[in-house]
Amino acid sequence: MSNSPEVWRKTVNPALRTFLKLRGHMMVPTSFTVPRNDDKWPEDTRGYPLGKHAEYLRRCWRQNDAQVPEFAAQDLEELNFAFDLSQYKWDHFIKPALRRYYELKGNTDVQLSFRVPQGDVEWPEVLWGYYLGPRVFNIRHRGDFKTQLEKDANEMEEINFCYDISTYERDWRRRVLPSLQVYRQEFGHCDVHRVFKVPDYPPWPKAAAGLPLGVTVNNIRSKGYFAEQIARDDSEVKKIEFVWDHYTTEWDNRIFPALETYAMAIGDCDVPKNFIVPSSVHWPEKAHGLKLGIAVRNIRAYAYYFDQIARNVDRLESLDFIVPIPPRKWKQRVQPMFDTFKELHGHLDIPREFIVPSQDPWKKQDWGIQLGKLRLKETYM
Repeated sequence: MSNSPEVWRKTVNPALRTFLKLRGHMMVPTSFTVPRNDDKWPEDTRGYPLGKHAEYLRRCWRQNDAQVPEFAAQDLEELNFAFDLSQYKWDHFIKPALRRYYELKGNTDVQLSFRVPQGDVEWPEVLWGYYLGPRVFNIRHRGDFKTQLEKDANEMEEINFCYDISTYERDWRRRVLPSLQVYRQEFGHCDVHRVFKVPDYPPWPKAAAGLPLGVTVNNIRSKGYFAEQIARDDSEVKKIEFVWDHYTTEWDNRIFPALETYAMAIGDCDVPKNFIVPSSVHWPEKAHGLKLGIAVRNIRAYAYYFDQIARNVDRLESLDFIVPIPPRKWKQRVQPMFDTFKELHGHLDIPREFIVPSQDPWKKQDWGIQLGKLRLKETYM
């Protein structure tokens, strides 16, 4: 491979300029050779091992800038030649793509599968088809571009690019946990309604504005979201009295205490549909404002709070609160328990005091149910 001014002028420089025109960048692979039969390339460049020459230039630059041929220096500067491949990728592709992603989406939580859409005029043409998702994944999980990230830390902060911790960890620290703490402070409990979204005003965390906190809490309860973070921050989660089971908490803290108070005050549990728990000292504070009449109607008509009722039949009987179990719920929940009992004992003569044991083969959801009392009453508890 010749390194003369003549070869540079006739072959290397035209080849580099053609490469830039066709590829849109100056990251010439070491293995690249100019095609021999492609008229898009100047004739004098065809068959030239351009990749090897590019690697030679990069090697000269790494050893000492002064080693780069003087006759080529001006052209290389004009071409913005990629002496440092990592820095070039960062400056010309990754950083501009992240910034544009942020401008369009409002965040930089780039999914692994994301590729800049081909032909999308909202993106610079040089980025069309660029696989940004895999690059971001490697930054987060493999530590790629660490030097560049440290150097451009302020810019990354501006676009909220999360690279030193997982997006899960970031969301937990900056959005979810702070929002739960404010919710507890504002409402006195941490039983977040499913439709609740974080408001965009103090004292709510600005980073969490618009967060569907209710949906997030439901995913924590049912799908195990943020399990690692919750286990680590157990003391904080306990401090805000995070509600893991909405129905059990609602039953224990509001509905049953309100029923007890109603029975003592009125003498029965025939709660009118329009009855709302008064906000007075005679009623449990946590139940104030509870639409008890509607709750009782839903319990009787649709077997709402079935799990709580089926574990507290004796307590409800003491209030003379009779709850018929609709046939659909009976078939769905009670009949399978009968079937299990028969498989184990060979009969259905279930003792009234029988409670579903907390062990196999009984389903975990049925543990603690007062099955004997359900059986005795058949479709009524």
